[in-house]
Amino acid sequence: MTTQGESHPIPARADDGPERPQEPGQGGGLGHSQNHGPDWGRASRTGRRPTPLRMAGWAAAVVAVGAIGFVVTLPNPGDWVPGLGPSSKDADRTPPVVGNPPPTSAADPNPFTVDRYFPVARPIDLNGYHAKRSGVRQGSDCAETLQDRTKNVFQSTGCQGYLTVSFSRTPDGKVLSSVTILRFGDDATSQRVADQLNAQPGLLAFMQPDATIAAPSPAADPQHQKPVARTEAVHHYVTVATSRFADGTSGTAATPDQQLLDATWATSYTASDAFVWG
Repeated sequence: MTTQGESHPIPARADDGPERPQEPGQGGGLGHSQNHGPDWGRASRTGRRPTPLRMAGWAAAVVAVGAIGFVVTLPNPGDWVPGLGPSSKDADRTPPVVGNPPPTSAADPNPFTVDRYFPVARPIDLNGYHAKRSGVRQGSDCAETLQDRTKNVFQSTGCQGYLTVSFSRTPDGKVLSSVTILRFGDDATSQRVADQLNAQPGLLAFMQPDATIAAPSPAADPQHQKPVARTEAVHHYVTVATSRFADGTSGTAATPDQQLLDATWATSYTASDAFVWG
């Protein structure tokens, strides 16, 4: 998939006139010559001489400001902007990551971790849909993502690892989404697996906000819809997004519920966009 953007230069304002020339004696940063004259620096010589006590006070103020700046600029994992510590405060209220990240390789030197691609401090905000990250799983054995591990469709695919993320709609938490990302060795394999998962919906387990695996949706009941899912092949990754209501159902209407469609589209787009340049 390819994303495109447009560059919109900001035009000059109509009331912006030509730049005024600098008056003699004004400005004077590095690279500017100045005619200071014989009285230059007189104010510093004729001003009141600072006392030792005042100088000590100034030094203490400088140290205090420097300490505050160090604390503010100390980066925290998952910060939206590195150095803004408070942006990581939600990390204490989310379940810990279950499992270890897949190892890096020469082909994929960047860490394949949930915190790298889906940090807590970066919630979903797309077309009016809002959701936050909840439970998280990651690992090297892609069979761990299956609802029934006896149906291991990844056995001969060379699947290199997975990330599974749970998203909860905010602020009510009534819609849940489970997003799984699978990594393969090449684009052709990822496309083949995506086609297979599309042909057999429900193969992947649905992860809940507490990182536990949910029971299968009551899709066998003809009165219930199957969970709304979307599968995409993005380079050598496959993203699978599935949404259902917090009570475990997916609605009873003849067509999928619009709330679930919105949730699945937003989470699928977020997952695919994270790997579109990979």
